[in-house]
Amino acid sequence: MVKGGVERPFEYEYRPGEELVLRFRRPVVDLIPAEVHEHLVAGRKELLLAMRGFVDAAISRLDEREQARTQRRTEIKVE
Repeated sequence: MVKGGVERPFEYEYRPGEELVLRFRRPVVDLIPAEVHEHLVAGRKELLLAMRGFVDAAISRLDEREQARTQRRTEIKVE
């Protein structure tokens, strides 16, 4: 994102009530020390694991609802 003719090392998007997205431009990424890069990679993995946890929890809730719905049904035989 270029504002006023100045090249910034990052750009961002922000919409109130939503997320903040921060993007680092390529030259800045190349200057990141290896140790910092390792932390960023580990952080990305942790974020993905957290997202997986949310998805797993949502699936479990759906399974519980489905199981509760099938347990409430009873078969009544009419002669």
